[in-house]
Amino acid sequence: MMRKTALLALVGSAAAFAPSAVPALRSTNAASCMQMNADGVSRRNFAGLAGAAIIAAPTLANADVEYPNVPFLGGSDTVDVNNANIRVYTRFPGMYPAIAKILVKNAPYSSTEEIESKLSDKLTPEMKAIYAKYKKQLVALKPAPEYQEDIINNGLYR
Repeated sequence: MMRKTALLALVGSAAAFAPSAVPALRSTNAASCMQMNADGVSRRNFAGLAGAAIIAAPTLANADVEYPNVPFLGGSDTVDVNNANIRVYTRFPGMYPAIAKILVKNAPYSSTEEIESKLSDKLTPEMKAIYAKYKKQLVALKPAPEYQEDIINNGLYR
């Protein structure tokens, strides 16, 4: 059932960008129907696409347009340890990959103080010195499920 819904949403969103399909919906005379059939698109296929768009519309309407904490995902000096991708830590010399891996694997954190308590036995003295240098630039915001799936691997490869 989930696959059908996803397929219908994909097909419905693709139908929204089809330039020849939009005028055919608005006119009802026989000439426009003949034109649509001459283009190789049958009424039956087009009706399925329109139905998919109607089914997908409520799902798309409830989606978050923008996550308010986007700047903390790597677009500012402050980084959210619960939602930011592991590659964000490359901006802090010495934190990537070792300290970043430990931070990400032990997330989520309820506060920045919890970070230090969770990591105290996992970091070497050298790592602790590097972490101390950047800890004022880290925040622990509420974990967002849409960012949790990409926190370790966001698909960027060298």
